Amino acid sequence: MQSLYFVLAAVHLVAIAITGIMWTIIDLRPNSSLKKNFRDIRAVHFGSLYLTPILLGLAFAFERLNVPAWHQAFFPAGLGLLVLFSSIGYVFPRPEGLDPFYYWTRGWAMILAIIGLVCLVVALCWTASVLVIYSLH
Repeated sequence: MQSLYFVLAAVHLVAIAITGIMWTIIDLRPNSSLKKNFRDIRAVHFGSLYLTPILLGLAFAFERLNVPAWHQAFFPAGLGLLVLFSSIGYVFPRPEGLDPFYYWTRGWAMILAIIGLVCLVVALCWTASVLVIYSLH
């Protein structure tokens, strides 16, 4: 399971590099076609900046505490479900006049995003509980 965390951290490191390049292009060429996706680029960039150390830290903590693999699977599963439900919500038609960045604030996209967020919160709480329980043993 530790290798999954390392692969996810590597994917997010690549995402940091790619979104950093895209952000630089937007700064250097303000009329770039990437400008309309600037909020998405920033969101992915900062999300990856936060997730990389979290993933590496969890991999280290799980190894040190000898946490079983099935407990370790909850955090990546929660993240995956958040991405899955948000992605499905992105397919639905956007209400008229709504900025694409805020697609998840109305209709089915909102409901699916909330389901994804609940999955992530459950996974985060599970992971935090496992860390506390195994650190007390």
